[in-house]
Amino acid sequence: MMIEVPRPPSAQDIVKYRANGWWKDQTFSQILETRGRETPDREAMSDARRRITYGELWAEVRRFAEFLRRQGVQRGDVVTLQLPNRIEFPVVFFSLELIGAIANKISADFRAMEVEYILKFSRSKAYVSASQFKGFDYLAMIRELRARLPELTLTICVDDVDASDVVSFAKVVHDTPEIDEANALHMSPLDVMRMCFTSGTTGNPKGVLHCFNTTLCTCETFNRELAVTDRDVMLDYLPVGLNWGYMTLVQAAMAGARVVLMERFSADAALELIERERITYIPTAPASIVAMLNSPELTRRDLSSLRIVITGGASAAVETIKAFQAAVPSAKLIELYGM
Repeated sequence: MMIEVPRPPSAQDIVKYRANGWWKDQTFSQILETRGRETPDREAMSDARRRITYGELWAEVRRFAEFLRRQGVQRGDVVTLQLPNRIEFPVVFFSLELIGAIANKISADFRAMEVEYILKFSRSKAYVSASQFKGFDYLAMIRELRARLPELTLTICVDDVDASDVVSFAKVVHDTPEIDEANALHMSPLDVMRMCFTSGTTGNPKGVLHCFNTTLCTCETFNRELAVTDRDVMLDYLPVGLNWGYMTLVQAAMAGARVVLMERFSADAALELIERERITYIPTAPASIVAMLNSPELTRRDLSSLRIVITGGASAAVETIKAFQAAVPSAKLIELYGM
């Protein structure tokens, strides 16, 4: 299935966006290939399970793309990712460009009703999940739904599983060669490459379509205005299945920075990671700032590496802003958006 942009920008707007430097006509693979070639040994990401360099990340992306190609996933097919903050998310997400498929990232908190609706609406051909997260069994859910999802032909689990109806990510990445250049597709920067669904608070989740240009221009604006460089280390505990957590991964790749992925936020664990990993940049919501301010670890940890904490999703109280600035004077707290 090919998904087309329902309301593409006019030719005049595209010319204006390019002339102003907002749209640079890049794709993710061009950025990652450059990182993998120029700084292959630089650490790109870490999570609770492993660390990966830019060279290793690019190789895994290419191997997973080849696996999906061999499974019949092709240009225009939709692959739904329902994952916690693990390295496997960017590997799967970035691999899809190399076969022309579309990434549909959804919240790890969605359950059967939302997942069935989204997979039907998007006509997803493949579904990628963890085995369990926060005590919820994703494989049991998708097995229950599968009979009602005739277009879903492939289920992949990022945990090590041994089941005839589920593919283990680790096994296929280890056993599959990198995609050959002759088989890799080259998507246009104007092609739809991802879908993101709203939370559906007042109804069914609504799907929003993005191309490379609309995604990368936002991430570049963040990096430029916040002076993000390859020296930055980002702490990403915002869900990668939602927009901001995902865009932090893209920002890091664009700048050649490093990301520390955190599956579940806790104030004590976040403060420990800031000290140990020398975190410089955190995107967050005000509630997490309040939690860290209330943690006894706040005064025990060296937080001097922090330079930017950017908050959004809700308005931070003035008292919270003042308390944080007093507690972490090295960091600048910026409110991005709040109502």
